Amino acid sequence: MANARTRFDNIMDYMIRANEVVGAPLFGRPAGLYRGEAFVVFHGDGLGVRLRGRARLQALALAGTKFWDPMGRDVPNMDWVSIPIAHFLRWDRFAIDALHQVKAGPPRPVAAKVEGPPPKPPAATRWADNIKSLLAKIESLSLTPQAAQAEKPRSRLDF
Repeated sequence: MANARTRFDNIMDYMIRANEVVGAPLFGRPAGLYRGEAFVVFHGDGLGVRLRGRARLQALALAGTKFWDPMGRDVPNMDWVSIPIAHFLRWDRFAIDALHQVKAGPPRPVAAKVEGPPPKPPAATRWADNIKSLLAKIESLSLTPQAAQAEKPRSRLDF
């Protein structure tokens, strides 16, 4: 535990010197804040980092890593990941990734560029072609008088 805490303190010293990071307690635990937003926290079981994307998937691939809530609630927060002390030699990379993500801000949705109306789906063109062919058949039909057919007598069994 002493080595893990020393490792966390070294990571925080680097971040405070090289970036606009401030060391401050978060819910009674030592943490790193960038412009008032926490991104790394040391707790008794390991290091809590706020990650998303590929960095979070890489952290979750480590044995014992789990989702974690810095407030200590039973419901884990999906933004925060707790990396156990067994992996304290890898903490610096994840802490730096978390700092870069906090600096970049929340991910923004990117809309696709729209160029004119979308093309018609294949089913719509098939329906249109079928309707055109039916209309052409209707136009080619001609009505001719037919000879009247004699009515045959109906029996009681015909319905």
